Amino acid sequence: MKKSITLLTAALLISLAGFSSNSKEISKETELTFSVSGKILDIFTGEALAGVKVFFEETDTHAYSDFDGNFKINGLYPGQYTLTTTFISYESAMLNLNIDSVEELETLEVKLEQVSK
Repeated sequence: MKKSITLLTAALLISLAGFSSNSKEISKETELTFSVSGKILDIFTGEALAGVKVFFEETDTHAYSDFDGNFKINGLYPGQYTLTTTFISYESAMLNLNIDSVEELETLEVKLEQVSK
C-alpha cells in the first residue's frame, strides 16, 4: 500500500512538472511582438533605394528594402533597439527605437546620403 502511494505521488509530481513547463511554452508563444516597417530614400533626390540592408543590432533579424524602398521586420519584443542601414556608396544610418506599446508603430522614413567622392 505504501509503495502504491509513493508511486502515485511520484506520478502526480511528474504530471505537474510537465504541466508547468507546457504553460511556460504557451505563454512564450502568446507574448506580444511588434513589426517595424519603413521606406528608404535618397536624402537629396527623394528616390526610393532598393536593396538596402536594414537590421537591428540587438537581434539576428534583418530585411532588405524592395524596389519601392519599403522594408518590414517582424517578431520584435518590447525593448530598446538600434535600427541600422547599410548600402553600397551610401553612409550608414542608425536610429534608436523604443518599442514598448501596443499602439501602431509609425512607418519610418529613413533618408540616406551618398558617400562623398
